[in-house]
Amino acid sequence: MNYCYINGKILSTDKARISLDDLGLLRGYGVFDVMKTVNGRIFLFEEHFKRLSDSASYLGVELPLKKEEIEAVIKKLILKNKIRKGREVSIRIVLTGGRSADAMHFDSKTPTFYIMVSEFKPLEGGLYKKGIKLATVNRGRDIAETKTTNYIIAVKNINERQKKEKFFEILYVSGGLVLEAATSNFFVFIGDKLVVPKDNILRGITRSSVIKLASKEFEVEERELKTDELSLANEAFIAATNKDIVPVVQIDDLRIGDGKPGKNTKRLMEIFAEFVSNY
Repeated sequence: MNYCYINGKILSTDKARISLDDLGLLRGYGVFDVMKTVNGRIFLFEEHFKRLSDSASYLGVELPLKKEEIEAVIKKLILKNKIRKGREVSIRIVLTGGRSADAMHFDSKTPTFYIMVSEFKPLEGGLYKKGIKLATVNRGRDIAETKTTNYIIAVKNINERQKKEKFFEILYVSGGLVLEAATSNFFVFIGDKLVVPKDNILRGITRSSVIKLASKEFEVEERELKTDELSLANEAFIAATNKDIVPVVQIDDLRIGDGKPGKNTKRLMEIFAEFVSNY
């Protein structure tokens, strides 16, 4: 039996309920964050909490728990769910506007707030060795700077297009610019320079760490990345909390570099893995 925290209580997940008039359900009025543990600690918790707090502020909804209280609840859930010793944990926190009598107005002090934990399941190792393919979608994320629960474009495209073609994730492009992947940030090497899309994206927690670590060995440039520059890229990768760094070797029909993970990407993967192991 699995347990979650919802609106002040720890319950088994089969007893947890969200009201039918919840704005998260009716209007998609919600935000979330995903974290994981590393060496038994919540990885980059300060940064994740700040993003969650900023997202809540954008909604105009009060977080019902303080940072220390959220951390305490997560620890309780890990014990309650009997996560196997030595296993890392995936954490998902969701906040919505809560119940609404007219499907529009809400009380900022009575949101719906829940936390779920589960054993972390890393990606299949071969993806890191062989690299992945991305499929472009001509669209940007709504309110990109805030981690909203609106993933309609991503879910729709993944479910429809993966029936016809094999790819790992979609890549948003818009107005001639490359933005981000559906659940990851996107990076390219042009020569030995790391180029990172800057605007109209969610500035991921892992993204920030990668930029900081990469700047010690590479020139890093945060700027607009034009779609026609993809043909100039000799390496590419995505990065996210639940993926770390994953090499990209193909985008649509475009092969990146020689179609294999590049040396700079591999070096960054080593650097990031060392950062994680020492966390």
